[in-house]
Amino acid sequence: MDVNQYLEIFLDETNEHLQSLSDQLMILEKEPENADTINEIFRAAHSLKGMAGTMGYKRMQALTHDMENVFSEIRNGKMKVTSQLVDVLFQTLDALEEYKNTIQETQDEGTNDNAAIIQALQKCLDEGTGAASAAATSTPAGGDAKKEAGSAADEGADDDRKWKSIKLQEHEINALKEAEEKKMNIYGCTVYIQESCILKAARAFLVFKALEELGEIIISDPSTQDIEDEKFDFDFSLYLVTQESYDKVEEAVMSVSEIEKVIGEAIPIETILDGEVEESKPAETEEAAPAAQDIKPEANVPASAAQTAPAPAQGGAGAPAKKAAGKPVVNRTVRVDIEKLDVLMNLVSELIIAKNSLVSYSSAGQAGTNNSNFNEQIEYLESVTTNLHESVMKVRMVPIESITTKFPRMIRDLSKKLNKKMELYMTGEDTELDRTVVDEIGDPLMHMLRNSADHGLESTEDRIAKGKNPVGSIYLDAYQDGNNVVIEVKDDGNGIDVEAVKRKAIERGTITAEQGENMSSKEIIDLLFLPSFSTAKVVSDVSGRGVGLDVVKSKIEALGGDVSVKTKLGEGSTFSIRLPLTLAIIQALMVIVGEEKYAISLGSIDTIEDISESEIKYVEAKEVINLRGNVIPLVRLHEVLGLEASADKKDRMIVVIVKKGDQYAGLVVDELIGQQEIVIKSLGKYINCTSRMISGATILGDGEVALIIDANCLI
Repeated sequence: MDVNQYLEIFLDETNEHLQSLSDQLMILEKEPENADTINEIFRAAHSLKGMAGTMGYKRMQALTHDMENVFSEIRNGKMKVTSQLVDVLFQTLDALEEYKNTIQETQDEGTNDNAAIIQALQKCLDEGTGAASAAATSTPAGGDAKKEAGSAADEGADDDRKWKSIKLQEHEINALKEAEEKKMNIYGCTVYIQESCILKAARAFLVFKALEELGEIIISDPSTQDIEDEKFDFDFSLYLVTQESYDKVEEAVMSVSEIEKVIGEAIPIETILDGEVEESKPAETEEAAPAAQDIKPEANVPASAAQTAPAPAQGGAGAPAKKAAGKPVVNRTVRVDIEKLDVLMNLVSELIIAKNSLVSYSSAGQAGTNNSNFNEQIEYLESVTTNLHESVMKVRMVPIESITTKFPRMIRDLSKKLNKKMELYMTGEDTELDRTVVDEIGDPLMHMLRNSADHGLESTEDRIAKGKNPVGSIYLDAYQDGNNVVIEVKDDGNGIDVEAVKRKAIERGTITAEQGENMSSKEIIDLLFLPSFSTAKVVSDVSGRGVGLDVVKSKIEALGGDVSVKTKLGEGSTFSIRLPLTLAIIQALMVIVGEEKYAISLGSIDTIEDISESEIKYVEAKEVINLRGNVIPLVRLHEVLGLEASADKKDRMIVVIVKKGDQYAGLVVDELIGQQEIVIKSLGKYINCTSRMISGATILGDGEVALIIDANCLI
């Protein structure tokens, strides 16, 4: 069976289990006796093992099997959780992450057996239980498959269990006769599953899958439907036709975990003919031989994998299909609440009703005769499309929790690497952002957190000397502010030494000493966002190479957002990222400058003012207005955009006041058109726009193209 079609499902579910393991291990380190956490880790490891086995990733399966063994002993109270064990478990998690990344890129798990980690897990197991329990650990890939089944099979070696024969129907006997004529082997097997197995139907599926690679299963008892519904004890029997030896058959069955024993033998056709034969019923004579895909796996098999599995090749032995090489599998799925889909369905049906009404008016020629009804239908259509847009946006929205969950583990590792005590506190993880934005902000946030840990927080000794808490605090807070989401990373460290930044900039020739004297603190701090700029005295592998904050700035600005910094020497720093909720459709104010139409996002607009020319003042030869006690600089858009000013000289001006954080600017426009919902179209590579003040374009109702002004850039 070719399992490549289930790869995306496997990767999705593996990501979830790995994240769950990371979260639970963080809890376990602080609460070693937490039974719920121990059980949750055991379940996640068990699920990962089953999924990896189903997909044929033996190395990944072996490693998770060892991890499962450790937690089995912990659950049974035979060993305790130690800091050494937690470190080894985190190493195991990193190795599993590496397997997952390799599978995502190449569709194969690679050749790394991670023998050192398996040995470390075994050592923890031996020391924790006080005895070498080699039988409980799995053999690395390529080893003896029979040993992997565990010691339970050995314990039952001398019992009286045997092959349980199956009553055959006429068409099944005919199939066996044909196999005999082709000189193929006929084996009868009874497979016994360990009684401790939770998911016996899934184990049966794996056995069927392994045997279908060797030959053809003629019949099973109980039937495949009963096995699928778990209507069987812990054993099932089957007839297999194959070219392979019985040893190969036994090895294939025992390679599946939690199989206790398989008992079978070669069955001569004469023995079968001498046995009892059930009369075949007319409805069953055309019945196809049961196949592995008839059995659905459960929680530890990728969801829906077995339910939609293709029929395996019938007949003789065949090698499993090779994994097709291709592009890396990218996670392109979004899980959606069923209620959101119901709303979408209702809105689409309303849209169809509105369309039908307009069509009937148009075909009957009533648009002109009954104008009020026609306008009502247009308003109704507009209302439905607006609601539809909002609903689609909600479907695209995902909590930023999907990227923040990995940060506690990262801070733990940094704490050990930097030898600094630190804690991460997070709020607002349920804040939702467009999926495309969430996918892009993981790296910038990681850079900022590493920056806070390395540069922001002082060493434990320095903190004690300053009378601070020896444990440094880093905060990651997210919240919605209008049509934007703000994410703040702050720390209670030393803050940014503005004078040190200025000295470094002068030393590197970035600015002159004279420029430095006239620069504000904010302008000096902004130098930190220049490529390759770093104030670190010692370059480390954590940060300090100057390849962090410039990446953050460029990435965030590419998403239509901005970054700002607040700092106080001795008390700490706060980095704020402001991002648009969505990148696709926005509410905008349409304006006219010169003879051109432009759009300004409503999310950036604070107010619209009618200003007299006499109200304009000058500060450092630049135009400003005093608006309710705030001095706001003016930007004449026709000058910035290189357009001719309107010929009509007016005494009063229309000024659109835009806001970025706590900064304001007034954009002078010629006319207002009004508010409009616009679809953002990227300018792409067709126009090399050196100025970043244009963030995209939109197509208006009359087909005209209007450019979208990036107010953040202008400010």
